Amino acid sequence: MTDSDPIWLAYLRASWGPSPERQRELQDLEDRVRAEGRSGGVDAFRAARAAGEKAYQAKLELEQVFDTRGEHAARQWLVEAKRSWLSDSRIVRSLELKLNERITRGHTLRNRHGQPTRVRTTLLDGRHPNCLRALQPADSWAIYVDETGAVFDGTVELPADSKRVGRMVALAVPDGVDLPDCSGFHASERTFAEVDEVLQRVLDAPVGIFGFSVRDDTARHRYWIGHVLHLVRWTLLQLPLPTDGRKSRVRILIEKRDAYEPSTDLKTMAQAIESEVAAIDPRRFDGLALDMGFMDKSHSMTGYVDTVAFTWGSSDRWNKERLRKSQLLGHCFIEATERSLHHLFLALTQGGPLAPADWYELCAAADNQEDSFLRRELERLGKAMVRFPRHWELYLAEVQTRLMSKQYSLAELGHAIAWLQQYADPSQIIPGTLRLQLESSNLALANHRGQIQADLVFRCLDWVGKLEDEAPQLAAEALLRMASTMTNNFEFSALQDAVEDWLSKPIAVAGLLNYGKLQSTQGQMRAFSGDPSAAVSCFHAATATFARLSDPQQVTRETRQTKIYEIIARMDAMPFSAAGGEQSAEVETVLDAIRQLLGNREPEAISRSLSTSDQAGRFEHHLWLRAMARFPRQMASARAAYLDNRDHWKTGSDHPWPLILAYRAWLLNDSGETAEARSWLEEAVAVCRDDEHGPTLEWMARVLDILAQAICLPPGGSEWAAEAGLRNRLPHAPWSALADFAGEAAQGGMPRDRIWSHLARCLPFNFH
Repeated sequence: MTDSDPIWLAYLRASWGPSPERQRELQDLEDRVRAEGRSGGVDAFRAARAAGEKAYQAKLELEQVFDTRGEHAARQWLVEAKRSWLSDSRIVRSLELKLNERITRGHTLRNRHGQPTRVRTTLLDGRHPNCLRALQPADSWAIYVDETGAVFDGTVELPADSKRVGRMVALAVPDGVDLPDCSGFHASERTFAEVDEVLQRVLDAPVGIFGFSVRDDTARHRYWIGHVLHLVRWTLLQLPLPTDGRKSRVRILIEKRDAYEPSTDLKTMAQAIESEVAAIDPRRFDGLALDMGFMDKSHSMTGYVDTVAFTWGSSDRWNKERLRKSQLLGHCFIEATERSLHHLFLALTQGGPLAPADWYELCAAADNQEDSFLRRELERLGKAMVRFPRHWELYLAEVQTRLMSKQYSLAELGHAIAWLQQYADPSQIIPGTLRLQLESSNLALANHRGQIQADLVFRCLDWVGKLEDEAPQLAAEALLRMASTMTNNFEFSALQDAVEDWLSKPIAVAGLLNYGKLQSTQGQMRAFSGDPSAAVSCFHAATATFARLSDPQQVTRETRQTKIYEIIARMDAMPFSAAGGEQSAEVETVLDAIRQLLGNREPEAISRSLSTSDQAGRFEHHLWLRAMARFPRQMASARAAYLDNRDHWKTGSDHPWPLILAYRAWLLNDSGETAEARSWLEEAVAVCRDDEHGPTLEWMARVLDILAQAICLPPGGSEWAAEAGLRNRLPHAPWSALADFAGEAAQGGMPRDRIWSHLARCLPFNFH
């Protein structure tokens, strides 16, 4: 039989397992056999298909035996199958190939264990260097497409982290970039070091990487080829092409799969996509010539795109470490829970102004390149605000809603506020209340970045004075943000009199919610100023106020955050013990309060849950890690469970993520994993020093550098900026306490209680 014989193809395709496209191909093959009219053809076809389905089920059973009982048991299972029920030579051959494949893969995995990845990459201004939109424009590109996973039917429900979930990846290489021949390279069959080397070549080259999961909301295809075309469109929208009228050429090469061979003609599909994108963005795509075709493993670039796909799809622990170090996930690989560029494109094609949520997501996705598609769409939308002034106010309300619910990240909030400022209608007299809202939003952004903008504080203070009678609740909200700004400047009590003045007014003036927040702010001021016991009383009062709110969800949200503050203050109120043996009853009271806050579960269960949490759970995550680092003896089992789940750890950029990363490093170092601990602490410092962050986070970076010395981690090689510049920007920081910490840490081997004492002075309250 040959690869063109429909009887053989019936067996072969069925033995690969069911999928919508294979079912369709099998039906086409059966129709072909029926049309040929050969004697017994249809019966032979159906028998071959049934044999293929039997082979697929047998392979699943063989793999189950291999996974649960090992190689020897799998060999015995195959011998027994051939002796008792298996006589079809095709099925025997399929099972032998599958067994050899699993044995080879097992040997490869065993050779990898214990080898830390050497892959490294550095974000530039918060962007991955291999992000498509970070690359320089080029007239000619080659895009190589591959996939990982097994299920490409978007209607099939699978867990998000299942290795069977289909994921599509594209590797975009501009003309003039040449990588060494990598044909025939299969990452799943190579050593850990070899895969590291190939991936590092890609990361170091000026090439783009992009990928999405078929679980993405926009990926509603049942066939693999549908996802391929989706990837091509999505990649083209982000690809840096000239916008000055020059011709451009893009060649798409797709790793062959199933019935698709290098000879398959995709000219019609290419022309359709070419026409589609030209209508969307004429400046970039009017001169585009798009070619598409398939490639096999003999192509020189297949090994590179295979390695990129493997890095995302493999469930091996060591490969997950490679994925984390490459920083591709979240920058170049789009997780299924994220809003996507293509989703925004669909919204943009509807006509008229965007809905507020879509506008905000567009701001979040837009980059800083003036000629990018999304930037032009934002500009077009901004100019349209002349005709839709009400929408500008709706967009401002969207920002305020996200600020109140803490549903934002720094970068996206910055883009949204910058857009609002740029497209506020100059001919319109913006009411003072809206001006205060805008200035207050800017102040909130500066606060979360740890930036200190005195002129912004004074403008807000001026508006608060003018609007206290007209919009007291709005004025109170602005005062709360000003208090946060002064905290970032280590002037913890600068607005204490103003806060107490508002607390002396009837609750209805500020409103019940703001009144509770003012009480909480008063507690934070006292906690930062070194009086945690007084802070606890303020937090208790705030919790009682929040309990009177009519919205149960709001009660839960505000009470939860205040409880976190209270528990941190209670931890700080406990004296540090040189032996690490604080009064057990006192410690247990605090730990019980934390467990009650986090669902009253076993500590190990809380560790496993929080170790996989993302942005939404960052404050609870920080609290739990702080407790594990502070009370190592009482939290031993929770620490072990947290470290065991490190394959699922996530990261973020704003507060308190640097502290989460630093406490991970401390836990790893305590368990003897020095190299990995050093890596996490370096990442914590790098996040603090992000260009978008201000002097408060830079101060935190300096303290974390000293913490590394204190816990005896080897130097990370990071350079510390001139201290004089930071002194000028942060004059109220505890510089003498920092000097004391650095001096004692330089001696090495500091007792844990001394470290905590220094942290409390250098990074008071929830700064550590």
